Amino acid sequence: MKNIYNIYKTLIVVFLPVFFIAALFNDRIIIQQVELDGNNIKSYFYNTGIFDQDLHITNHPGFEWPKGSGQHAMFTAGLSCGAYVNGNLLEFMNSYKGELAPGYIRDIFGIPTVRTDSRFRIYKIKRTDSYNSNPDWLNWQLMVPFGAPFVDVNHNNIYEPFIDTPGVKNASQTLFVCLTDGFPGEHKIGEGFGGGTAPMYAEVRLTAWCYDIPGLQDIQYMKWQVINKNKYMWDSTFFAIVADPDLGFAGDDYIGCDTIRRLGFCYNGDNDDEGSYSYGINPPAIGFRLIRSPKSNYGSYIGLTSFIDYHTHRASCEQDPNGEQLPAYRYMKGYKADGTPYVVPPGGNTSLITKFVYSGDPETGQGWNEGIPGNPSGCVLNCGGSLTGNILTVNPVGDKHFVMGSGSVNLKMNPNDTQIIVVAQLIARGTSNLNSVTKLKQLSDAAQIYYDSGYVIGVNNISSNVPEQFKLYQNYPNPFNPSTKIKFAVTGSPLERGKGGERVKMVIYDLPGKEIEVLLNEKLSPGTYEVEWNASQFASGIYFYSLITNNIIIETKRMILLK
Repeated sequence: MKNIYNIYKTLIVVFLPVFFIAALFNDRIIIQQVELDGNNIKSYFYNTGIFDQDLHITNHPGFEWPKGSGQHAMFTAGLSCGAYVNGNLLEFMNSYKGELAPGYIRDIFGIPTVRTDSRFRIYKIKRTDSYNSNPDWLNWQLMVPFGAPFVDVNHNNIYEPFIDTPGVKNASQTLFVCLTDGFPGEHKIGEGFGGGTAPMYAEVRLTAWCYDIPGLQDIQYMKWQVINKNKYMWDSTFFAIVADPDLGFAGDDYIGCDTIRRLGFCYNGDNDDEGSYSYGINPPAIGFRLIRSPKSNYGSYIGLTSFIDYHTHRASCEQDPNGEQLPAYRYMKGYKADGTPYVVPPGGNTSLITKFVYSGDPETGQGWNEGIPGNPSGCVLNCGGSLTGNILTVNPVGDKHFVMGSGSVNLKMNPNDTQIIVVAQLIARGTSNLNSVTKLKQLSDAAQIYYDSGYVIGVNNISSNVPEQFKLYQNYPNPFNPSTKIKFAVTGSPLERGKGGERVKMVIYDLPGKEIEVLLNEKLSPGTYEVEWNASQFASGIYFYSLITNNIIIETKRMILLK
């Protein structure tokens, strides 16, 4: 194995063309399109910063669900950013075309300098791959210094080819690409959502992954590490998911948000999705959950700070900001294109200024919804700074666009500061168009729980509050047949938390003290967890279970299997 590793290193040194700019041609990037299709969803990701669009076909959506059905639910999406840099509004926008390109930024004598070479492309790993079946597996180490994830098999915090495993733990597929907005030619006035400023000099490291585990088969995760490689601070920084959902037929959709769940969603305007790519009766709902938001300069998570919509056929201050940089930035902040606030329509206790449109529950009819007559419903078409305007008591269905913002006028990113944003895109189908929204909310909870658990299969994170000490609880039920649940609390030193948490084992022993099963052997962040043991293959009797960390048994308890 060591000889193979040495040969591999030699091949890299001899044959890798350093700083060979293969990604650029005539100041335009050669677009790379890669599928993420490791579960029920097939979507496309691009080295320009966008995803969910299919550029194989003109004007075609690229989020197919169920995979292979020919039905699509999202036309395009991407993560955009805007901030004031040395007094100027700068942006990188990713909605329809994208303003990123493969590469990275170096500091050369105090000047941010953009670089690319043949290493910088989208890498794709499947769980079943190996070094001799996939060149991306073999070359994964080239991207590890730029943030490519891996499973640290021997727990030494160093990536070692042929020992460690490329990709996100337990994922059926992982994509990774390191991008930058540093190429001025990639900033386009016609990007689709703002666009065309000078570069921010951002380095954007994107990981996208999915699972084929039951319960997670209709979810895809995306993680962006955004680094300020400029020599100037970014001030008043805002990030946003900009999305154009086309749920089956594009012309009959509604949108909404759940502010507690940090979830933005699209659903069909009635219970029959008709037209091209239609889902028919009981159509699904699709959305994005903000799993992890940027952090404030004080270290707290900012959360979802706005959810707004914009349309071509609405009031003048609510239309597409294509090529208009300040209006796009205002949308990211939660305002209309001219800076006018969104207003809750009459019908509630009072009309209120808001940055969260359609924040009600479509199935129950509670709160503010687009098309469900209630208390309130519809929208106010106000512009020019006014808080009043024409009122639509029920919005017409249509081709919707929305912006999910997370940022603050107080959010500053100094040179080399990093912000991490994690989003899950997900889709669910219920017994009706409205029940599909409820199912989507439930699925988004599962997406959050699995992320919070550290991608550990079979372990549920009950609470993220940091316990004062390790604790092992009595299993329940007890006696049991054949399954029981075991609750435990994990704390951790600041040093271990910075490394991803404490390594925790849960071991089952029989009455003589022989180890018969290891339920858990993972790094866990501080919190309270629950794991289930199915003892159907074991005989009735007394068993013991121990909570172990750093090879020290914290506590042992007894349980009874009674068949």
